[in-house]
Amino acid sequence: MRKFVKLAAVGVLSLSMGVAAMPSNTLNVLAKTKAAKVLSSKHIKKTAYHINAGYLYSSAKLTKKRHNGKNYLKTTFYATKSAHVKKSNGKKAVYYYIKNSKGSVKGWAWHGNLTKFNVKAAKQHKSDIKKLVAIVRTMSPDDQDSVLSNFTGINTNMPYDNLANAIDDMGFGDTIEDAKAMSAAYHLFAGRFDSATNAQLSAQNSRLEEATNSANSDSDYSTAAYNLGSSLFEAVTTLK
Repeated sequence: MRKFVKLAAVGVLSLSMGVAAMPSNTLNVLAKTKAAKVLSSKHIKKTAYHINAGYLYSSAKLTKKRHNGKNYLKTTFYATKSAHVKKSNGKKAVYYYIKNSKGSVKGWAWHGNLTKFNVKAAKQHKSDIKKLVAIVRTMSPDDQDSVLSNFTGINTNMPYDNLANAIDDMGFGDTIEDAKAMSAAYHLFAGRFDSATNAQLSAQNSRLEEATNSANSDSDYSTAAYNLGSSLFEAVTTLK
């Protein structure tokens, strides 16, 4: 009987020492995550965002991570609700409820990890890139490659520096096809600038079209295309 009691005591002592020796991070994992306190919440105007870091939580109480934001850097999310919360560390923060267009990825994300995304501008960017590439494809084959290199790795969120450089390179073409392509590039962007710039570009394009239609001299339309390209280059860099 005494032997049994002694063994039991040793077992309890070993168990106690084992728990005491467990790393603190292991104990933290075992402990239940303390919920944030939701101070207030409301519906907000549907707004598009991109996430750049952090997590999406299943609720505004922030007890369960649902998605890692780094896996959705190029996904457009739409925020429809906001919540002011007091986190378990005592700090206050604002979280937005966001979801993708299909509703398959959703959750609460800290507003500081979100950047507003202009959907209309993004569509314009993609359209301009696609149309200018098509215009470049109408140039003489020998002149296309150097111009198309400007589209390699282009940032669709900020494409206009690349597009402007492509237009600048187009100005060095020396065939009638190249000159007509420059005029087409002008028409793609016509009317998007201030009144003085619009007037200047229009006048230069008129001279180019006159030169390409008369075709009195190769140098006439080449010079006109170069001049238009230089002005259009500067104008396009101002677009956002």
